[in-house]
Amino acid sequence: MFFDKKKKRPISMNDDMDIMTQTILAEGITVKDGNLYGSSSITISGVFFGDVDIEGALIITESGNLKGNIQANETYIYGTIEGSIKTTGKVHIYSGSRVISDIASSAIIIEDDALFNGQCNIGMLQTSNILNIAGTILGQKNVSQLEASEESVATIEAIAAQAQKPKSPW
Repeated sequence: MFFDKKKKRPISMNDDMDIMTQTILAEGITVKDGNLYGSSSITISGVFFGDVDIEGALIITESGNLKGNIQANETYIYGTIEGSIKTTGKVHIYSGSRVISDIASSAIIIEDDALFNGQCNIGMLQTSNILNIAGTILGQKNVSQLEASEESVATIEAIAAQAQKPKSPW
C-alpha cells in the first residue's frame, strides 16, 4: 500500500477555531484583481487575487489560494498564501500549507510539515498601538512625528509601563 504523505484534514468545528464564517468563496471559483473588505469572517476555498481587509477571521482551506495582502483579526491557513499578513490575533499555519509572506501578529502557530518563507514580527502590533496612543496624548498625528526628546521618550515609557501593569481589583 502507498500512502499520500500530505495529511488531508478537513476543516471542522473541532479544531481550535471556534468560528462560523458567513461568506465562502467556493472551490472552482477564481477572483482576479479583487479587493475584499468586511466586518465578518470569510472562508476561501477557491483562488483569490487581491487584498483582504476584514474584521473577522480569514480561513484558507486546503484548496484555497490567495495572492495579496491580508489584514484580519485572525488567520487560519490550510492552503496557499503569497503576500503580507497583519492580524491583531493569531496566525495559524497548518500542516501541508504553503505561506510565502511577512507576518505581523500577536501570535503565530506553525505546525510540522507546513512551508513558511518570510519574516515574523510577533507582538509588534501591541507596541505600535501603545506608541500611537502616546502620540495622540502628546498631540501628534502619528508616532513618526514624535521628536526623540527626553520629555517625549519619558512620556512614552510611562504610558507603556502603565499599560503593562495589571489592574488592581481595588
